[in-house]
Amino acid sequence: MLSWERVAIGLPLPKRRLVWQEVMLWALQHQIGKAIIFLDATLSDSTMPALRHAVEDSLKHIVSVSLQGPTPDLETKNNMHRLLCVFAEASMLRNDCTYSISQKIVYMVVRHSDNHQVRVLYDVLLNTRLDIHPHSLTHFMNRFTRMGRPDLAMHVLRRIAVSGADVSYETVQYSCMALLRTRWNEIEWYKIQSYLVTEMLELGIRPGIHMLNAMILNAVEAGDYQTAQAMFETARIHRIRRNTITYSILLKGAVHNSDDALIERIMHMAEEDGALPKNNELVFSLVLALLQIARENDTNILTSATRYRAILRVYTRYCDITPLQQLGIHVDMDEKSEKAGIVSSPSPKVLSIMMAAYIRFIGNSDLVRLLYNRYQELVAQNHDLIAPTAATVHLANAFLFSLGRHSATFKLCPIILRNMLEPPATTTVKVAQPTVRTWSIAARAYFFHGKRTAGEKIIEMMRERGIPPNLVTWNTILSGLASLQDAFGVVKAMKGMEAAGFESDSETLKALARIRDRNQLLDALRKVAANGDNGRSQAAPSCQPIQSFHEVSSHKRNEDIQYQTTAANIELLAAPN
Repeated sequence: MLSWERVAIGLPLPKRRLVWQEVMLWALQHQIGKAIIFLDATLSDSTMPALRHAVEDSLKHIVSVSLQGPTPDLETKNNMHRLLCVFAEASMLRNDCTYSISQKIVYMVVRHSDNHQVRVLYDVLLNTRLDIHPHSLTHFMNRFTRMGRPDLAMHVLRRIAVSGADVSYETVQYSCMALLRTRWNEIEWYKIQSYLVTEMLELGIRPGIHMLNAMILNAVEAGDYQTAQAMFETARIHRIRRNTITYSILLKGAVHNSDDALIERIMHMAEEDGALPKNNELVFSLVLALLQIARENDTNILTSATRYRAILRVYTRYCDITPLQQLGIHVDMDEKSEKAGIVSSPSPKVLSIMMAAYIRFIGNSDLVRLLYNRYQELVAQNHDLIAPTAATVHLANAFLFSLGRHSATFKLCPIILRNMLEPPATTTVKVAQPTVRTWSIAARAYFFHGKRTAGEKIIEMMRERGIPPNLVTWNTILSGLASLQDAFGVVKAMKGMEAAGFESDSETLKALARIRDRNQLLDALRKVAANGDNGRSQAAPSCQPIQSFHEVSSHKRNEDIQYQTTAANIELLAAPN
């Protein structure tokens, strides 16, 4: 400041302003720290000669440079927050002008401020002459929402509304949607959200499709399906174009109520709105909803077949049946519904649902085996629609679960795992690797068929691939050992589960209850407690690694094995116990 006074003293105002700009420009280019000090002094002294636009541009540049990058240091963030507060307060000191503020400055400072600083900055801005754009105010609204302060978020919204701003702005609508979808009280959340909706309507905020979707979803999650459908109809009356998300939310309610009739109505309403037939995402939501209802009502073979035909009718109404025929899935002409227009190629997600439904409800292990073999051929051939379905684990899990239930097709389980771990070299699709659920399904299948060695090997193979077993996996192992009446093995597995940080649950207790000899179980508990890992071990026996998948030994078991390759591990899973 002394240097500034020496240079500027006695100069006329126009010249002083020119010198100020030259000094600030040099500082911005060479020493940003000096620029911050110089701007701070300018804002704190009403006699400084800077022009309004020069101050605003300098602040914008300083904030942009200082806060660029994902993690500016704490001192820098604090300095930018303080500088913006001083800038806001300067608008009250200078009566000759009204400052405006860049949306970018507000966004960056709010983003890098802690909750207390955001509240302080908002309070400062409330009492200034700054012209704050409604979009800038939404940054505060969103932050208060995340802070769990709906009262402050609504205070910002009121300020936006009374300012005369267009509340149909997409940013305002999105902020309202975020506020409506946040829960601060799990018991009375729906009551609170209903109050917020009422106040928003009183402020003159007409819900757009994003707000409407949030309101319908709240009603569905609260079990208020009548209100959800009423809001859906309100959208039609007010000509608010309903989108795929709107229909998907209603389908969620239909699934919860197992309401097939509602799904049918949603389908026809979507056609009336033009959302169907050419909307693969909505077709996916429809067939998924029917599949979910079918799973909940899977009581007998006749019902299963009827459910599958219902899913198939929706598919054939909108999608080309050629991919299903290429998979070997037969589609009777009398099962095909009337087309809703020109059918389109199904998305891989839709095809996944159709194959999952076929696997789940056909119930014929030979047909599922044929389907898997044909499916793998098409994946290896890079079929443009079918190969991408291998990028997720859902179909592989479905095949593993279905084929693993039948002794005639159980031998395909290690092949399914192999095709995931070592995909065909010809495919360009990044085939999904087995997940913890995949391994749990495999373990269940091996124990179900008495292959204890392979079942226990699952844990080791998971760890080798960096996949920690979860509680479901451990309970699967426990249940399998219990079915073999191996009390000591069950207790040892429980120790391993507890060592991994899992506590027993109801499924664990069910596994223990399957041990018929209670004295044997108590004896095993005492031995393990007394001897730790030195008690009688029933650890999984092991087999010599086999180099080819076609060289599976049918009867040999070897207690001294070192599992070294993926192929050897899979061969172990394939070998009889």
